[in-house]
Amino acid sequence: MPTPSRTRPYRELLTPSLHRRFTKAAGVSLLLCYLEAIVIGDKSSSGIRTLLLFLCPLLVFVLRVALLHFGSRSTASPFRTFRRYLGDTDVFEVLFCYVATAWLYAQFYIWSVPAGANLDWVSQGRSWERQRLNERPIYLRSFYIGLGLLQTALHLYLDYDKIQRPTCPTPSSSSSEARPVEGFNALEQFKIRLLPLVKEIGIISLSLSILGPIIYAFTVRRLAWQTSLFFARLLRYDIPHAAELSIIPPYHITLIFRSLVSGFLLLLLWRVSNLAFDIYVAQEPLKRGQPISQDSRDPNGVLINGLQSKKPLVKGFAFWELAQISRNFPQRRVLIFKDIDRIGGPTWSQICTECLKTIQAVNSRISEYGQPSSEQQATFRPQDVQSLPRIGPPLREEPVFMNPSPPSTKRELVENRVGTFAKSIGNNPISSSGSPNTPTKTQQYLEAARNKLLTAEQQQAIAPAHVQSQLNVYLTRFLKSWLGQPFRQTFPRRIQSILFRQPHSELGLILDAVESLTHLAAASIQEDDYGKVAKDVPVIMQTLIATYQNVENFSASLSVHWTDVGFADEQRRSEDVLVLLSALRNGLAEMVGKFGGFAKEVGVPGRDLRVAKVIAGVE
Repeated sequence: MPTPSRTRPYRELLTPSLHRRFTKAAGVSLLLCYLEAIVIGDKSSSGIRTLLLFLCPLLVFVLRVALLHFGSRSTASPFRTFRRYLGDTDVFEVLFCYVATAWLYAQFYIWSVPAGANLDWVSQGRSWERQRLNERPIYLRSFYIGLGLLQTALHLYLDYDKIQRPTCPTPSSSSSEARPVEGFNALEQFKIRLLPLVKEIGIISLSLSILGPIIYAFTVRRLAWQTSLFFARLLRYDIPHAAELSIIPPYHITLIFRSLVSGFLLLLLWRVSNLAFDIYVAQEPLKRGQPISQDSRDPNGVLINGLQSKKPLVKGFAFWELAQISRNFPQRRVLIFKDIDRIGGPTWSQICTECLKTIQAVNSRISEYGQPSSEQQATFRPQDVQSLPRIGPPLREEPVFMNPSPPSTKRELVENRVGTFAKSIGNNPISSSGSPNTPTKTQQYLEAARNKLLTAEQQQAIAPAHVQSQLNVYLTRFLKSWLGQPFRQTFPRRIQSILFRQPHSELGLILDAVESLTHLAAASIQEDDYGKVAKDVPVIMQTLIATYQNVENFSASLSVHWTDVGFADEQRRSEDVLVLLSALRNGLAEMVGKFGGFAKEVGVPGRDLRVAKVIAGVE
């Protein structure tokens, strides 16, 4: 097929697809905003109230689009994750989003409730009394901002921004990177996940409505009062400068009930918006039942552009689409095999190269583990070391074992006398006793004092070896407790961070590459008219075999970190490692099943075929 003059970037087709999913998720949130607008206020103004409430999920959607990524976090310990994100701009963006939406919701809610709720800025009091700042709305605003802080912590801890690809409910697919389900239905996902979500929100809102007054009274009450007093004066309310907090907080059963109901609605708005975004964004990269690159004049070129992208999000969707094509779209597979006249090589060759590069990256990371990085190696290069300025005369070139000639000048005479004096000092005994190992008088006095003041048991207790042993015992107890859990570098987390890259795991990308290669190679027997795939079959099998063996050997030989106090031998076969090994085994089984009968003809060595059969469990 002729190649067009310009191939569109894959992201130009991916962006409209994400926009459509964004719109669907926004429609769900808009419907929820309308229902909440009816609940919290008069129906006559529910339209404008719906649009104002919709600003809250809209900010959440903008945040989610900015931080979207594939793969779970891959750090050696929770503390390393915390240290990496401490001070990161992503954390402040999440915090600002939820605190800002909580404040907006507070303003909309207070504006919507009837006047009898007594949530105005000031309390008028009697006719002869001056205006007084009303603490009831202050408590509600503080309560909502507290909910925003809690939602920020949940968002960061649970990693809401990870694309949750739908998985098959099989025992071997319990990992977060398992294979996607065909025929994904958004409505079914809502039915499955919405009811547990509502129950969780109810428990959180009920707990905080009970604990909220206590937390507010002992932490932020005075700060919230002073801040509200400052803004009330800016709004020209006639409040005396000597206004002070009342001794008894303004807690009433109606206020507690309002915090419970309105807090439930705010959490529901946040969580359902995130749920709708997760469900629609996690759909397969398809448009009207076809791969999204199919809309281009050069679908193969667009797909290759996505596979070669430097952006992880674009690359992840491109490999996901390739896996879909290799399984479910025979016409598109034929188009890939027939496209041999392309800049950079045939389409199959470029796809095979990108897939092999992704799989071989696992082997590279294993071989590079424990070796100094390129930056560390560059630090110790000899050419980078600058010599110090010369402070003495150059070395003499005459033979050093011959008797030196007598000094002839005044300078040589001074140098000779100074050298003789230095040698005489160096040859003298270190101490008066004549042995460098003989203790001095001060050391002897200290030893005698220690023997008089301390018993033998006390001296043994303060010995360095005993102190080190006790510290190890206390440290082990700390690591076994819940306080030390964030500092444990457990074996599954360490091997995940080594094999699947940091800061986000590329396991899903590797699984898509393995699946795409093996499915396309198997389908080429009937669909590749030019026989371009056959010459790459030996390389594919060798790569799968080498990766399987390297991962299995590395998993068996990787040392256990000293902080992993709860290690057990079965943890060496962690869930993510088992998923990868299963994918490699299934790929080899498919390759052996399709090419085992004529392996010699396609160039597969007999040894590789035997090893592949052993790994795949094929007789």
